[in-house]
Amino acid sequence: MNDRAGVSNHAHSVKVFFSFRYDEDRYRADVVCAAWRAHRTPGVAAYVDSRVSEPATALADDEIKQAIRDGVDQTSVTCVLIGAHTWKDRWVRYEIARSVERGNGLLAVRIDGIADPKTQQRVVASWNPLAYLGIGKIKSGVYLLFENSNGQWSRYEDDPMTLRKPTYVPDMSIGYIEPLSVGLSEYDYVAQNGAENLDQWIAQAAAKAGK
Repeated sequence: MNDRAGVSNHAHSVKVFFSFRYDEDRYRADVVCAAWRAHRTPGVAAYVDSRVSEPATALADDEIKQAIRDGVDQTSVTCVLIGAHTWKDRWVRYEIARSVERGNGLLAVRIDGIADPKTQQRVVASWNPLAYLGIGKIKSGVYLLFENSNGQWSRYEDDPMTLRKPTYVPDMSIGYIEPLSVGLSEYDYVAQNGAENLDQWIAQAAAKAGK
């Protein structure tokens, strides 16, 4: 078996959470999810996505968080799909935070080059959401999540629990914050032929996290 075949077979056994800004990017996300589904065994649930929390959006924040946790907890890799404003979406950040907390593999894929199937519009490329969440080490030697708002790092309030440092994040000195984007891969779905290569990207993210 060649390396590519081995990676693809491993990807087939991975269940993915696709994280995206629902109101702006759901139709572009559909393109990615359809390509992923096309490589899966028919009838086997291969992914969960940000739609999982939509029924709870009219309810309180705690219900939205619970819906996200229930969705992410079914998966072992989280693929963040980057549109124009994904980097500042509160619930995308929470999906990422939950993924870190439970040890999911993580990667980011730019989808700004995908034409929205409904409008045929593309969007301007923007920042990677993984650069706006980071792992910090405090004086007691434990690790916490931090978020970057307006250029300043502060404790991530939506998920203030202590956590284990993910294997893909380099260790840091006490008082230092390492953005999640350090050590994690970012791809461009259109420029790098995501329809063919998404399997490999996801398998590599799983391997980095020991999944």
